[in-house]
Amino acid sequence: MADVLSVLRLYNIQKKEIVAKGDEVIFGEFSWPKNVKTNYVIWGTGKEGQPKEYYTLDSILFLLNNVHLPHPSYVRRAATENIPVVRRPDRKDLLSYLNGESSSSTSIDRSAPIEIGLQRPTQVKRAADEVSSEAKKPRVEVRDIIIKNKMLNSNISSL
Repeated sequence: MADVLSVLRLYNIQKKEIVAKGDEVIFGEFSWPKNVKTNYVIWGTGKEGQPKEYYTLDSILFLLNNVHLPHPSYVRRAATENIPVVRRPDRKDLLSYLNGESSSSTSIDRSAPIEIGLQRPTQVKRAADEVSSEAKKPRVEVRDIIIKNKMLNSNISSL
């Protein structure tokens, strides 16, 4: 299974729909929680004995949805919505990777634990008006067919 950052990149490059619903982000038939950590290391972490920190899916998705804003406006909007920002030194490199302009990044930690366990198939539910009457056929049991055939045969033989 691919990591969430690779899936996000693929969907972004192919302009496929990414659905944020509740606390989940849905990519086709799979979804991850918004707060799942990616394997993209936050600039300035992991140095001088500090542990590495990683951007969440939500913070990267927020950047993609607000890439048109100047960085200070983006930061203010993210703060208003209580979403961690992608730091300025990471912005250009991350966007280059997500847009397919570069095939990798030095900030991607290939040894980071990938949270595959949280990946799950998304249940697609249809609205009641989408279900056609053809889809609601009565269930026919095998014994019902046998009984009807016997009745039909007895009616034919009595003729």
